[in-house]
Amino acid sequence: MIYIKRLFPLARVQGVKYFALFLWVLALTLQVNAQNNTNSPYTRLGYGRLEDLGFSTTQSMGGVAYGLRSRISMNPANPASNSSVDSTSFLFEFGVSGLYSNFSSGANSVNTFTSNVDYLAFQFPLTKWMGMSAGLIPYSFVGYKYNTSDSIAPTLTQAQSFYGTGGISQAYVGIAATAWKRLSLGVNMYYMYGSMNHVRTMSAISSSITTYTTTQTSDLYVKNLNFRYGLQYQETFGRHSFCIGLVYDHLSKLNGDFTQITTGVVNDTISSDSLKFDIPSLYGGGLTYTYDNRLTVGADYTFQEFSKARYYGKTDTLTNRYKISLGGEYIHKPNGNKYVDRMRWRLGANYSNSYTTFNTIGTRTIAVTCGVGFPLRTTKTMVNVNFEYGNIGAQQKALLSENYLKIGINLTLNEVWFFKQRIQ
Repeated sequence: MIYIKRLFPLARVQGVKYFALFLWVLALTLQVNAQNNTNSPYTRLGYGRLEDLGFSTTQSMGGVAYGLRSRISMNPANPASNSSVDSTSFLFEFGVSGLYSNFSSGANSVNTFTSNVDYLAFQFPLTKWMGMSAGLIPYSFVGYKYNTSDSIAPTLTQAQSFYGTGGISQAYVGIAATAWKRLSLGVNMYYMYGSMNHVRTMSAISSSITTYTTTQTSDLYVKNLNFRYGLQYQETFGRHSFCIGLVYDHLSKLNGDFTQITTGVVNDTISSDSLKFDIPSLYGGGLTYTYDNRLTVGADYTFQEFSKARYYGKTDTLTNRYKISLGGEYIHKPNGNKYVDRMRWRLGANYSNSYTTFNTIGTRTIAVTCGVGFPLRTTKTMVNVNFEYGNIGAQQKALLSENYLKIGINLTLNEVWFFKQRIQ
């Protein structure tokens, strides 16, 4: 008997079907890309709310990703995981989410809801020891609208309104190779693009009559190339497996155009190349432990060196950010006959500080996560649902506190596109 490896899809019709699905989701994602999945005053600062690179599996495990290697799901957080894809499989993932937020400050409270198409990506093998992936994922979101007022004299009130929208997206392509069956090295290249628009209006009101109004509009348009380098080293002892993962992003200039227009009492326009912006260096490390391919637990640490990144031409505006993530996944029987045996249960938590300050006071985020993976009966395709509940705020109760619940739905298509045909 002779085996011939086919280097084309298992079925041409199936290939056309999934390629058409990919193009449809890509068009949908690009169409809503200008929208954002946040409505938080905290996104007025810096580049907005930063998004982790993980998909539904890692999101429901508290963000644990650097040491994860999986044949059934993608992990763009560590480029080295690109080589973990099965040599006969094609992976395609896309996800949507909804975010419900409650903002409170003293006796005041307001609720908001936003939703968005978050990401799409695909991954496939180049050889048995090399894999490749590409996709579209977010880097940050900006979205807020709120008003404030202060009495500066018995008959004079200063009112301000703030509005912002936009964000930064990343189109990426990555490749990884495995050496000596244990060590994997990879790199992702990102094309970062997007825009952030901020509008601030200030009015003076005297005896219910507006005496003057000043509006300041700032626009930052982004276009930049960035790289992430990753490493994973795995050791197996019987039923026990350990994987160490490391990632690194270098400091890079955020190319683009910045314009600021002020109208009202003073009318001027600022459009200067001297106002430099940077994407900071990132250092990340993680460790995962897997028992019998059923239980996986892990921990990650991320450090972003914002203090050395220029923002409006200065390096003393932003502060270093770190994040600690803990999480795990459990599956009762990966090849069990019962459907519930093949479901994947995930749980996690994380803590991070902000790279910006709110009224000169630093903020932090605490979150707990969970999720479930629902496998389809006849294929390796899986539908994942993840939940995240968190709080963003500071220790001082007088400051703004944000409690949020994020719900995400992810579809992971895992199809056999390469196979060996037996000839008698």
